[in-house]
Amino acid sequence: MRGYPTRNALFFHTLRRLVASICCIFLFVQAVRYGRYHFRPDLSWQRVQARGVLIVGMDTSYHPFAIMQGESISGLDVDIALEVARRLGLRMQVAPMGVDGLYDALHTGIVDALISALPFDAFRAGTFFYTRPYLDGGYFLVSPKGAYQRMPDLEGKRLAVEYGSLGDELARRWLRRLRHLQVQVHAEPSAALAAVAEGTADAALVDYLTARLWLRDHKSADLRIAEQPIYSQGYHAVVRSSDLALASRIDAALEAMAADGTLAAILAKWLG
Repeated sequence: MRGYPTRNALFFHTLRRLVASICCIFLFVQAVRYGRYHFRPDLSWQRVQARGVLIVGMDTSYHPFAIMQGESISGLDVDIALEVARRLGLRMQVAPMGVDGLYDALHTGIVDALISALPFDAFRAGTFFYTRPYLDGGYFLVSPKGAYQRMPDLEGKRLAVEYGSLGDELARRWLRRLRHLQVQVHAEPSAALAAVAEGTADAALVDYLTARLWLRDHKSADLRIAEQPIYSQGYHAVVRSSDLALASRIDAALEAMAADGTLAAILAKWLG
């Protein structure tokens, strides 16, 4: 038969219940405060939609992505931003600044997004969201009629690169993998492309932007860029990671632009 609790036992039992209740109330209050801080509703799209303007930060010193002439600004990134805003039913406003100020302007809310030839940065990925790439600015093989698409295709061939570039580094790695690969080092990437056009090299490994602009200015050279990069480096639009509602709409607009050929047309306009 169970006995009745003593007065001391009742006191300590009541005290434990009181302490437990206070702890529960404290934890509940903290959970509510934590939830309000960390799980705020994402109103980024509503905010921009209500304003009717998408404010985009850009480095205006990087030709041909953004070119400032007096009060007017034009360029590849400007056209992409204009088209994204149009598809979202918004006007677009450029906030011109130096490259060093881009992420600070986005973090502090001065701009809604960055469209400024920015590659993915793993160290910033927790704070910022990177959309799908609108351009791959990595390293590609360039050869007559696109004869060489991959590095293994260069067995026994001559490869031209810019001294000290990533292409130079990649080529030296492949020197250890292929039995016969001759690497020619040039002072400029344009000189590496000229060597292929003149027939003194079989292919060049250069960045995509240089290749497109050089081919635009040397249409007589029957050179083509490989379909896939040897080293990929996408350029992305960037949004705050807390603004995923806005980010998803910008991302969807870029995907639609790629699918219907609008993106390719903008790239052709500025890169040839």
